[in-house]
Amino acid sequence: MQCLGRATRSLALPARGRGPVLRRVVAVARAKPEKSTDQALQGGLDPYLEVAVPKDQRPVNQLAELKADPLYSWGALEQGDYVKRLAGVWSFFFAFIGGPIAYQTFEPVDQPLEWFLSGTTGALVVVAVVVIRIYLGWSYVGDRLLSAAVPYEETGWYDGEMFVKPPEVLMRDRLLGTYEVKPVLSKLRSTLVGSAGVLLATAVLLFGLIKAGSDADGMYGRGAARVPRQILTDGVLYSSRVTDLSQLATDDDAAAAEAEAQGGVPGYCGDRALRAYAGGQYCQKFDR
Repeated sequence: MQCLGRATRSLALPARGRGPVLRRVVAVARAKPEKSTDQALQGGLDPYLEVAVPKDQRPVNQLAELKADPLYSWGALEQGDYVKRLAGVWSFFFAFIGGPIAYQTFEPVDQPLEWFLSGTTGALVVVAVVVIRIYLGWSYVGDRLLSAAVPYEETGWYDGEMFVKPPEVLMRDRLLGTYEVKPVLSKLRSTLVGSAGVLLATAVLLFGLIKAGSDADGMYGRGAARVPRQILTDGVLYSSRVTDLSQLATDDDAAAAEAEAQGGVPGYCGDRALRAYAGGQYCQKFDR
């Protein structure tokens, strides 16, 4: 019986010893997914190939950060979503900045085209600045992906080093730079060229409208004088049928013609010097 008891205990020992072994097996199994996940982030390569470079300075990780960034990720969007984002930026700045600023010069009711072109110009400048900012970020990462060696900093600017990419890393980075970054840069460049063209066309058209509608003194919009006009030593006349201010006191037809030419606005309101001399406050309600 004693022999049987010792044999039973000896058979039970392996069963009790399985605990540490199982724990080690579970720990190894849990460690494998972490390694495979790290390799997936590195494009399937062994992460130790780039162990010298801090993770946040590796080009492949910088590309992933671009794709996840709230602004830089616009470059990787589909064409439709990309255009919607830029249109949203234009609409916001036109409604709250460009349009109100243009309103100070142009009356939307009387000069809708001039007001729209002026506000559009300001909003397009903001859109161009946003696209330039996105382009610079993608261009920087693209250069690091396509380069055979990249600079990095171990702890700060004072201990910079140069990392020469192993062949596997260089091939992966150049594939990413060619097929992911270059199409984005091409799209951003097209946007910048298109924005520049629209800005130029808008500015030229607006300049032409202002030039055509300016008065004899080169003023346009609010405060511009009505033309044609005759500036005399003792006043201003707007009707070609009147040659002297004294006619208005004796000739009813001349007075009616002058009133029609003035459009119901006092004559001195159309000349900035006489308007200032008269105080000009009464003329404000006649301004466009």
